[in-house]
Amino acid sequence: MLEFMRRRARSSIIKVLFSIIVLVFIFWGIGGSVSGGRPDVVASINGQTVSYKDFQRAYENVKASYREAYKDRLTPELLKMLDLKGQTLDQLINSRLLVGEAQRVGFSIDDGEIRQAIAAMPVFQTDGKFTQTQYLRVLRFYQASASEFEEEQRARLLSQKLQALINKTSRVTDEEVQELFRLASEKVNLSFVSVASANLVAQVTTDKTAVEEFYNTHRESFRQPEHVRFVYVAYPATHFAPQVQIADQDIAEVYDDNKDSRFTTPERIHARHILFSVSTDAAAEDRAKARETASDILKRARNGEDFATLAKAYSQDTATAPQGGDLGTFAREHGHLLKPFEDAAFKLQAGEVSDLVETQYGFDIIKVEEALPEQARPLAEVKEEIRQELIQERARDLARQRAQEDRSKVQNGTPLAEVAQAAGLTPVDTPLVARDETLADLGRQPALIESAFSLSTQQVSEPVQIQDTWYLLSPQEKAPSAIPDFATVANEAEKRWRSEKAEQLAQEKAKAILARVQETKDLAAVAAQENLKVEATGPFTRQGGYIPKIGSLPDLKTAAFRLTSDAPVVPQTYLWGGNAFVAVLKEQIPPNPQEFDKQKTAIRDELLKRQQDAAVEDLVRYLKQRATITYNQDVLQKIPN
Repeated sequence: MLEFMRRRARSSIIKVLFSIIVLVFIFWGIGGSVSGGRPDVVASINGQTVSYKDFQRAYENVKASYREAYKDRLTPELLKMLDLKGQTLDQLINSRLLVGEAQRVGFSIDDGEIRQAIAAMPVFQTDGKFTQTQYLRVLRFYQASASEFEEEQRARLLSQKLQALINKTSRVTDEEVQELFRLASEKVNLSFVSVASANLVAQVTTDKTAVEEFYNTHRESFRQPEHVRFVYVAYPATHFAPQVQIADQDIAEVYDDNKDSRFTTPERIHARHILFSVSTDAAAEDRAKARETASDILKRARNGEDFATLAKAYSQDTATAPQGGDLGTFAREHGHLLKPFEDAAFKLQAGEVSDLVETQYGFDIIKVEEALPEQARPLAEVKEEIRQELIQERARDLARQRAQEDRSKVQNGTPLAEVAQAAGLTPVDTPLVARDETLADLGRQPALIESAFSLSTQQVSEPVQIQDTWYLLSPQEKAPSAIPDFATVANEAEKRWRSEKAEQLAQEKAKAILARVQETKDLAAVAAQENLKVEATGPFTRQGGYIPKIGSLPDLKTAAFRLTSDAPVVPQTYLWGGNAFVAVLKEQIPPNPQEFDKQKTAIRDELLKRQQDAAVEDLVRYLKQRATITYNQDVLQKIPN
């Protein structure tokens, strides 16, 4: 339910980006009031400016967030389509407008509020408490003065006050909550038949003139992307590992530096438990009854009865009860157990049984079977492990260093094949490849291919790192994007033309079937006459455009939810994946009222948040309409993509 709502709301990545912009403000400021004629001004909003430096820093953070989100899929084409410069500038302007509006309506922030907000930031805290030393250290790292940073906090808090005012005006009615639940939870099940175009291809008679006309009409669809052929040399760390020598002193230093963290096993216990489950909304008498039962079992455990036998008989933890409540051996703060449980367990000695421990799941009795103290692994035990890590680390450094040195040699005129041979490596020539193709020996490597496209022929790249290997590459040939002539693609054109004609035949047959179904209201009878199988999609919701067993047909899904028992036939045919579909209503499944009772609070909260976000967007649009905003395109174009 909530997933449905989130997908209907704004993209989560936009929310992430907005939070990054906020962090940029926190550490870099939002610009001062300087002359709009200066070459370092990106934009002016009602006389207040966004400087080149501030915009560039915000822009780099936005790009970094997209690189983290998209990884190898973030191509130059996608970057251009996303218009990250525009997104960054828009958010900067929006924030400036909101701060100005907060001041206009009379909000202000005193110095005490700023100090309180800064003191609450974990980045400025040591052991959970604000310290001036940590505060100044962080500001020095980000090259910001205390006065600049504190003024930015004033702006941030002003925006928060305006947001709080807007939030108070938002309301959600019971009818809106009920309607969204209905839209998300209501389901439809369709009966359908499909006419497969693949079965009709044999009925299509080839017409060479029509095929060539098809090619001329669809020339652009036959376009081949640009290709590049390049030679590369791989510098894997494993190749340089035999050259690495590790001294015992180096190993000892790593051990000493990491003894308390990496090479020390924390305190652990081996424990069992008996759970008496109680729901969080249980009545007081039910909770009291569970406590009484648990207390009785606790007495029996402490009087010497076998704990594992009691756990098998009484524990309501179905995962551990068959094993006598055995939880295995675990350390503190491992994230698996609830904190009250963990705190109680680690206070026990081996053989001891706890008092009743109350958690959100009910009441627990714990017995510690074995207590293992914190213990450092001796150097002798981890020596080889450290040695191998150091070898890998230094081999990576050697590989990178040799790749950089060899690049300089190639730039000075030494052939790439010669420097590779001197390093004991073998150059590899690739065939012509497009951006989305794979390399025979390496698989899909967009970073290498993109680097090849970015260079002129015979140039040599900077070392490109892929895991523990560095690559030098040099383009040898480039083929621009082009449309091949008809003779080259005649067979492919004929295949596609025949497929298109077969789909037309499938649609014609499906339309004839639909007409008969509309007349008889009996899909099964018509399907039997056509030797077609009637299938059912199974229940599905409005979410997304995919329909089970059919495909991604959002228009058909929309039509399905308009069907009624009086008008059960989908009024047109649909084509997907070469199949033409005729569908009728099999059943409508109304929402479950019990589910609504469980979800209505979460739905209301989500709706309220969406209304509040929409109110802010409306305010920003209004402020933009009234604002005087100018852009310095010359400066924007200087910022590299």
